[in-house]
Amino acid sequence: MDKYEKWKLIEVELMAAYALLPKGIIESGDGYCEEDFLTYIEHNELLMAMEELDGVIVDNVIPPKQFWTHLIRAANIMGHGHADRYKSIRSAAT
Repeated sequence: MDKYEKWKLIEVELMAAYALLPKGIIESGDGYCEEDFLTYIEHNELLMAMEELDGVIVDNVIPPKQFWTHLIRAANIMGHGHADRYKSIRSAAT
């Protein structure tokens, strides 16, 4: 798989997680900001986009397990160690 195929798969996982965020999510400079997430996606800054999404737990309840499953898949495709942390968070999610 070339890097462009990987990038597309990662983006699909991140957008699937984004779609699972509930309406009325609290945004903050320390946690999640939708505008920042979408800007990172637009500029193919996929690690930053993933980290923006995971910041949702700063000011909100833990998103559902499926949200974390998408982030785990994205992290695994990237070969990034965030996957282990996301697995731990997913185990605490409903």
